[in-house]
Amino acid sequence: MNNEVKSYKFTVVDTETTGLSPYKGARLVEIAAVRLDEGLNIRLDRGFSTLINPKKPIPFQAYKIHKISDEMVKDAPTIEEVLPHFSKYVENTVFVAHNAPFDFKFIDYFYKKTGMNCPLIAVIDTLKLSRRIIPGLKSYSLDSLIQHFNIKLKINGSYRHRAIYDALHTAIIFKKLIEIESQRKGSLLLSDLVSYCY
Repeated sequence: MNNEVKSYKFTVVDTETTGLSPYKGARLVEIAAVRLDEGLNIRLDRGFSTLINPKKPIPFQAYKIHKISDEMVKDAPTIEEVLPHFSKYVENTVFVAHNAPFDFKFIDYFYKKTGMNCPLIAVIDTLKLSRRIIPGLKSYSLDSLIQHFNIKLKINGSYRHRAIYDALHTAIIFKKLIEIESQRKGSLLLSDLVSYCY
């Protein structure tokens, strides 16, 4: 893990859920990911995005945030059907997410529940990373970082708190954070960024 950051592939992930914890019955309703190949090139042509049928009603409190309804997911695949495709997509990459422990605990929970092996190398949290690299902001929410970096994207059929929208914005933020840190340090190792290894 001491190789330079730009030699790795990254998968920037966002999830939408029915609640806060899979251990208390919350389920995934959407997962999306954006790939950054070697050299931190964002691959918009290689995205991953799917709604997920949680096999239970979506609470109104969750719907108010992501606006994903029971009607939208009724014909969607289950997490058991999605995970094999997701695994192939993320295999041998570094997992990146904003507040990564939240997203990763859901994915890890269902990997273990279905008896699948997690094919990831390590996990990076852009929330933790941004606090370290750009200290002094009043907030490190995704909205605040989008505003800080003046990112203005329009994604057809998507909006804030939908997984592909948030994953793409997180990917751009991650790349900008790496560029800032690389300018300070010269070379940047993966071990400088990783929150934890899987």
